[in-house]
Amino acid sequence: MKKILDKVVNKDIKLFYLINKSLKCKLLDYTMPYLTNLGGALFTINFTLFFMLFGSGKLQKVGFEALLALLSSGLVVQIIKFIFKRKRPYLNLKQVNLIKKPFCFNSFPSGHTTAAFSLAIIIGSNFPSFSLVSNALALVVGVSRAYIGVHYPSDIFIGATIGIYFSNYIHALI
Repeated sequence: MKKILDKVVNKDIKLFYLINKSLKCKLLDYTMPYLTNLGGALFTINFTLFFMLFGSGKLQKVGFEALLALLSSGLVVQIIKFIFKRKRPYLNLKQVNLIKKPFCFNSFPSGHTTAAFSLAIIIGSNFPSFSLVSNALALVVGVSRAYIGVHYPSDIFIGATIGIYFSNYIHALI
């Protein structure tokens, strides 16, 4: 079992370095810190509240679904972070391109990615013509987390999975 876990961890680190170092360029160094904010609390909460407060009918419903998805998935992410306490890549690895230092030291899973996918799935479920764009933006948020040096790919994958699960559940429920 240890051999399998070691292989998974090594692949995770290799993929991290591929995103964090091999893709490095000035354009991405400039844009990724902005794109990563699309999964941050400031954007996701304001986006949701805007729909709830200023929307009517279906837009208000989308805001309510998004709020429930963000709250439930965010709570699960915080519980998992507390349990696993995985250190961020820049604290564990050498030669990490750290572009934006986070305020929390726990890495697993990615809260930004969870929030981005929570919104993307709710938007795509309610407005299928926006699905490709919303999912692509959520994916960019996830990749940005490794690019800026604060998450491993497995953190991103699990964060996306949590966001997708809770959004699909909330959407089916409401």
